[in-house]
Amino acid sequence: MFLNSINQFRGMAILFIVFAHVYRMAGWQTDGFVNGTLFNLMMNGTVFFVFISGFLFHHVFHHRRGFAKYFGNKCKFVLLPYLLLSLPWITWHLTSAASPQFHLEAGIDNPALAASWYVITGRTLTAYWYIPMGMMLFALCPVFKWLTNKGWVMYMAIPLLLIAVYVHRPIGNLNALQSLVYFIPIYLIGIWVSAHRDIAFPWMDKYWWLLLVIAVSLAMLQTYFFEAGPMNKAPFEPGAPDLMLLQKLALALMFMALFNKLGDRQIPLMPQLADTSFAIYFIHPWITTPWWMIFGEPDLFGMQEYGNWFTAIIMTLAITLISMLIAMGIKKLLDKRSRYLIGW
Repeated sequence: MFLNSINQFRGMAILFIVFAHVYRMAGWQTDGFVNGTLFNLMMNGTVFFVFISGFLFHHVFHHRRGFAKYFGNKCKFVLLPYLLLSLPWITWHLTSAASPQFHLEAGIDNPALAASWYVITGRTLTAYWYIPMGMMLFALCPVFKWLTNKGWVMYMAIPLLLIAVYVHRPIGNLNALQSLVYFIPIYLIGIWVSAHRDIAFPWMDKYWWLLLVIAVSLAMLQTYFFEAGPMNKAPFEPGAPDLMLLQKLALALMFMALFNKLGDRQIPLMPQLADTSFAIYFIHPWITTPWWMIFGEPDLFGMQEYGNWFTAIIMTLAITLISMLIAMGIKKLLDKRSRYLIGW
């Protein structure tokens, strides 16, 4: 059954993903309490993507048989585009990139090992770190299905969420296993919300305002006591609790409630963003990455003196729209075969 709410949520989620990769280009200075709080509310939108993925896994695939077909499709329409779109950049890293190259900084000078390292870590392009972690999530889906059938999803999600709050996201997002530990509880909660929507939806509908208050409060607490932005660290390194993960979970439930309230009403462009969201994910780093990877400076437009959250939003919308138009052009050119290149 098609759910308009989760579809529109998916469209909005990609805006958060793109935002995280363009705010520097927009010259937004995130110092100060207000800017820091807004920044914390906008960053780590990957949590939305993972929550939606968990929800859709249960909603669409849980009752189907044949994990081999499910995982095979993920290999064809997620892993293959990742490899194809990464290949030119891996070649560039190994041949023409300015010194010191990322693989040399990691202490890898053998070309074959370096190429493998780029694939395993996703260091090729901004945001591509998600795919190695995502493929591990997909591989664990039989376990998630078993937990769902046993009714044990939340019994696993809660302790894993507490572990994730301690573990944090990895430094440079390069440790896919640590990312997996960090995001698994969000995926499981997405599954639980889908499986128990008769309980979850009415509760979220009633208390969406409380979820918003919790999210804003956590963002303010992080800004005041710790720092603005994701606090990436080594997995066992002592550190402050990752309030941003809890904040984004509260926002995910709040947005789900608000989109549920809309029913079948459509927000302009949101269905198109939802349809092309994964293609936008694959394409937008091809636009944003050259800013810092080739030119070494994200501020090509000289906006550091007057950039703010508004210019960041404008830049987000512009890059998203350009990526969506490119995706539509590729789709028109390649038809169904475009799924092998851009996942859509």
